[in-house]
Order: sequence, then C-alpha cells, then structure tokens
Amino acid sequence: MIDAINAFAAAAALALAVLLAGGLELGLDEATEHATESMEPVTDATGVAVPVRRYERIASATTIGDQVLDGILEPERLIAVTGESQRNALEPWRHEGRAVIEDLEDLETLIALDPDLVVVANVAEARRVARLREAGLEVFDIGGDSGAEALGTITRTLGRLVGAPERAEAMATRFEQRMAAVAEPGASRPGALYVGSWGNQLFGGATGTSYHDVLVAAGLRDVAAEAGLTGWPTYDAERLLVMDPEWLVIPASNRGAFCGRERFANLRACREDRVAAIDDAILGDPGYGMLPAAEALHRRVFGDE
Repeated sequence: MIDAINAFAAAAALALAVLLAGGLELGLDEATEHATESMEPVTDATGVAVPVRRYERIASATTIGDQVLDGILEPERLIAVTGESQRNALEPWRHEGRAVIEDLEDLETLIALDPDLVVVANVAEARRVARLREAGLEVFDIGGDSGAEALGTITRTLGRLVGAPERAEAMATRFEQRMAAVAEPGASRPGALYVGSWGNQLFGGATGTSYHDVLVAAGLRDVAAEAGLTGWPTYDAERLLVMDPEWLVIPASNRGAFCGRERFANLRACREDRVAAIDDAILGDPGYGMLPAAEALHRRVFGDE
C-alpha cells in the first residue's frame, strides 16, 4: 500500500507539472500586452476595482494564486509565494529564489519586497487586506470560494488582471477538460464520503468544496451532498455509521484515525477495505491539485491498487 501511495504521489507531481507548465506555451498576445492599461479594471472579492496592466513584481499570499500566477507569468514576474507552497510544492524547484510570505500581518516584509501587486485570499479577516491597502500596496483579493468552478473563474480573472488572458484561458480550459475526462461517462458510481480529522474533530467536504469536486470527477457519488450537506460538515462515529458510504476517502496522514479504531470498525468501507488514502498534498489542495487527486482516487477505486 505504501508503494501505491508513492506511485500516486509521483503521478500527481507529473500531472500537476504538465498542467501548470502548459500555461507558458502560448506566450502573451502582443495586442493584449500593449493594450492592458486601457482595459476596464477588474473588481475583486471585496468590491475594489484594481487596474489591469502588466504588473512586473507580483507577490502571492495564497496557494491558489501561487499556482495560477506560476502557470501564466514569466518566472521573474512572480517574486513571492506562500510558505505553504514553498514547503509543500510537488516540484520544490518551481519556487526557488522567490521570497516567502508566511503571514499577511508581516507588513514590513511585504513592503520591503516592493511589489506592484499583492494577490490574497481573504477567508478570515478583512482588516488584514485593509492594512495592506493603507500601506499603499495594490491588492487583489480572490475571495474564499472553493471548488473547480471557482478555480476556473479565479484563473481567468487573474489572467485578465495581469495581461495574460490567453494563457489563463488555456490553463483553466485544460484543467476543466481533464477533470471531466477522469471518469468514464455513464459508468456506475459508488457512493463515497470524504472525512478528515483535526485533533479529535472529524469533518467532511460536501457541495461547494474542492473535496466534493474531486469525488465527482473521480467517478463517485458524494454521499454528503446526497444528504443535503454543504461546505465543511462535522461528523461523529454515529453519523458516519448512518451514512455508511461504500468508499471512505481520507488524507493519507489520517490513515490510523479511522478503521484502526473500534468505533469505526463497523463502517462498510472499513469492513470491505474500501478506504482510499490519498496524498495530503493533493487531496487538500483547493487549487490545481484537484486534478491529480481525482486521478489518484479514480485509480484506487476502479484500478488494481
């Protein structure tokens, strides 16, 4: 099983590399590059209109921003990425030499980078973004929406903002087409449930999350969505036993948190060895890691692993 997980990780790294690198194959449309400053501003998630132009020093403080901008920009234009991407990238060399942003509260570090654009995902506190703007930084907030559809919108929006709409369109379209092609159309879909853990709390990922989209793309039915759940519901052992999915989808690091415990032993997925433990780095990625996660999950459920 460990060999299978390592194989999943290797395949995921290759898939994500092809997807992200593909954005740079097209090159900037010359007319677009020279016309950006006359284009209408792009409104971000906070309602602020941000000018469209060829930003040369872009700092990303969100993992999705890291992926999108790395895929559509010339390397030298992305000067900083999140610490999470720097540490957990499937290809560590991708962000070599770039500054690291650990926290938006570290205003001095951000100002010292002298970015002409900072891309953030304000999922917690609007005050942080306001402080950046008060310091004179140009900020674009992609918001906190999750899932494949949101990712496509974010990619296209950032592409328009930085003067690379063709690259962004190609990147988003390639992702959408490949997600749709993971599972065979019309094939039987077993029911599955994503379950993760944080301390002693179990939580899921239902409609409106990347976890739901990974399950569906992999050719499964999301039992949580069928139960009318949305977002990130919390679970206990009793609730899981009532839902009793055919397949349990978990992060590989949570393997010991489920079937090895007596309270979960009666779950059908545990009894029948139908637990798909997928590499955390892709299963928990709300960005382009959704594709290799769906591919790995499909192999586990429908393949020979």
